[in-house]
Amino acid sequence: MEDLSTVEALPCGSSDHWYALRCKSNMEFIVNDQLKAKLIPNYLPVYAVKPVNSRSHAIKPYFPGYLFVNDEPEQLYAQKVFLMRGVIGLVNFDGVPATIHPKLIDAVRRQTQQLNLEQKQARSGFKPGDAVLVEDSIIGQFEGIFEKCVNGRERVSVLLKMMQGGMMRMELPVEKVRRKPMKNG
Repeated sequence: MEDLSTVEALPCGSSDHWYALRCKSNMEFIVNDQLKAKLIPNYLPVYAVKPVNSRSHAIKPYFPGYLFVNDEPEQLYAQKVFLMRGVIGLVNFDGVPATIHPKLIDAVRRQTQQLNLEQKQARSGFKPGDAVLVEDSIIGQFEGIFEKCVNGRERVSVLLKMMQGGMMRMELPVEKVRRKPMKNG
């Protein structure tokens, strides 16, 4: 359960609105898996962390104790969602389930994607715009500008400076990239 793409899938449901489903502490992933097994459209926003303990999860819920479902409350009752392990119930006001507009869910999705991208870049040790050297046994050594992390720590995108003064984007293993030494004076 350490893959962001499997948790953050955002299927379209039968409802125009989303609902916040409250669950017991540290049960978000279990509830998410149970909802997926029943084919109930849901969204568990998560972000990546670097755990201190190697046995801990590398991803955490963005809203601990909550996830979002995209189905009408009557359907959720019919599918016995509220009897699932770890489920407490829908967030409601005066007994009426509170609806969440799809644009708010999209904003949360964009926010978590941006947070995860920033954390990937921070783990690589490079920031966009950093001057780097690319060293490869086949192409030799080139100067470049770090652009972004492509998939975490393994691959990065670099803009290589070409002899004619142009730039060429290249994706390569992070091991072939190092920070360009600063010139003194």
